[in-house]
Amino acid sequence: MTVGLVMLVSGCLSGCSVLRDDPEPTINVHQAVKRVDSVLDGTFAAIHPQLKWRDGPVRTSKGGNSFTNTENGELTVGRSRYVRTEVSKEKLKKLVAVVDRYWRKAGYEIGDPIPEEPSFSGTASDGCSITFHVNDGDVYFDAAVSAISPGAGFEIDGQEGDKFPKAPNGGPDRTPDLRDFYWSK
Repeated sequence: MTVGLVMLVSGCLSGCSVLRDDPEPTINVHQAVKRVDSVLDGTFAAIHPQLKWRDGPVRTSKGGNSFTNTENGELTVGRSRYVRTEVSKEKLKKLVAVVDRYWRKAGYEIGDPIPEEPSFSGTASDGCSITFHVNDGDVYFDAAVSAISPGAGFEIDGQEGDKFPKAPNGGPDRTPDLRDFYWSK
């Protein structure tokens, strides 16, 4: 009994991998960026007619042990993709169905459904996750995967994302700005 408890506690102190099913990262930061972009690209390629979009910058966050507040050598690499095409309420249900069908066919585990927004996520067997969001009519996707942290100074050159127009508050304007004969009706 004592040995089992010690193993459980030491497992949690090293990142709670005993309690999680998350695969250990085996890819570097640049491979992670390619993986995240490929998940987004695959999703958008499954949508017909095609939607116009803009990529946000790659973002990173260091992984840490929640008990000891120390880094664990992992890094989460993610990117948001914002749909520029206006999607009407009537077509939003069709978009959700297309994305859900594609993710299931691709073998993603579907989770976190919130039908009112709508919002839901998909997770691939390698731990790469993607989430579909709608916020006040704006549609966007977030994709992320764990990577091996390169240590301090992990800026990723050339991954600033697309240029966005300025919003009235001075930040990026992510509001859809293109109409489509199919999606916007």
